Amino acid sequence: MAKLLRTIKRLRDPRDLWLFLRILTMLVLLPRRIRKNSLPDLLASIDPGVSSVSRNQSHLDKTVGFTDSLLRYRIFLRYGKCLLRSLILFRFLRLQGWPVEIHFGVRTTPESETDITGHSWLVLNGAPFLEVETHESYATTLTYPTHRPLEQ
Repeated sequence: MAKLLRTIKRLRDPRDLWLFLRILTMLVLLPRRIRKNSLPDLLASIDPGVSSVSRNQSHLDKTVGFTDSLLRYRIFLRYGKCLLRSLILFRFLRLQGWPVEIHFGVRTTPESETDITGHSWLVLNGAPFLEVETHESYATTLTYPTHRPLEQ
């Protein structure tokens, strides 16, 4: 906890501190919401829609940096790093004008053909976005927001 307080003290710009605290708050509250809600309901509740503000690479970098820094703490890893990271970045990047989608997938594990593992990742303009793990071997099971064909 002392390390977290030192990190907060280094945030001199009030806007950075505010962003950091909002990410931390969401990270603390997400596990309960994951347990209590279906995934589609959770996604609908955290989706602010894509903001009309201009995209800013510096804001994106700070958001990713703060999120990844906080996810290094073991207390946040009960649901797996990729799920929490994807959910947090989905919300905050859409607030920043990035029209990202969130994808969820499953695959069999290398150890056994009968065991499966899951992964979640962001997609921007049809390509993986800010992805550190390869996702090609995952069968996509859910994409949000879901694209519906236009009604005629």
